[in-house]
Amino acid sequence: MQYRLELNSDVLEKFAGESLIDSLVRRFTYQDREFWLGKIFAGQVRVNGLVSQPDHILAVGEVVQFAIDDFTEPDLDTDYQKIFENENLIMVSKPANLPVHSNRRFYFQTMTAVLRRAEKLPDLNPMHRLDRETSGLMLYMKKPFASRSLRREPGRIIAAKFYLALVNGVFEHDTLVVDEPLREAACPPVYYRMVVASDGRPARTVFERIAVGEDCSLVLARLETGRKHQIRAHLAHVGHSVVGDKLYSHDGHYFMKRCSDELLPEDLVEIGSPHQLLHAWALCLQLPEEGRRVFFSDHFSESWQSRLKQFTTWREQACQVVNCYIESL
Repeated sequence: MQYRLELNSDVLEKFAGESLIDSLVRRFTYQDREFWLGKIFAGQVRVNGLVSQPDHILAVGEVVQFAIDDFTEPDLDTDYQKIFENENLIMVSKPANLPVHSNRRFYFQTMTAVLRRAEKLPDLNPMHRLDRETSGLMLYMKKPFASRSLRREPGRIIAAKFYLALVNGVFEHDTLVVDEPLREAACPPVYYRMVVASDGRPARTVFERIAVGEDCSLVLARLETGRKHQIRAHLAHVGHSVVGDKLYSHDGHYFMKRCSDELLPEDLVEIGSPHQLLHAWALCLQLPEEGRRVFFSDHFSESWQSRLKQFTTWREQACQVVNCYIESL
């Protein structure tokens, strides 16, 4: 997909007083100084809509604007499924491999950007997030709540979250509670990879075995905290990484290959799936007017569908786990 990309960045007080070129080089390290000088001289970087020089000193309140006429993004599956909507909220099932927020590679094709355009809701924002390769349920605010505390505390609305995970190996436990703190590794090769550490933040996940195959198991994970990569990191910690997880299996080897665009078709065969098989399947909401409601997403990718065929009664068993927990609330 090719389109014109326009990015606007407000100059905050802490960034004021530096030159345009120094600001660009410091903030956007994925390109070097020569690249940004070329863009400035080509008129593709402007300040308040006007062509500026590299040595222009930025002031508080100015807007740095960057435009790329032929920005290209690899085509992604943006076919979401709407699950629920009321005056304040909208819930969708996100396809796998679609990022929630913009990053250096994707701006137009993100779950948030797609929804804002398709639903004509420019103020829409997510109440929680999913990793790019994780599919399933996401809850969005259509507009800011009258009470800011609802946005700061999504747990007042989201009562429970359940994820399906296909994991490597035979999961030995009927029920397993992993109560291990997590923090970023802060070391090579991937600094933001989450690891179990005594100085990490509290993290607790409850895993229920749903079914077992020849070389894999289907488990249902219930989050009691919401740390980054929590389910994936906890499963890797207990020796059952998620099938297709490039970061938390094979020592992150295939994640590094993806980052450098060197991932091969045979690599995907080795890890078992083009994307990690983790799906936000059930969400229990405590709504101010509608009361308690439970929603499910059976909007599965082809990889998920082909794997689930081996577990003929998985849905009945998973629903039983969800219903038992909801009844206990």
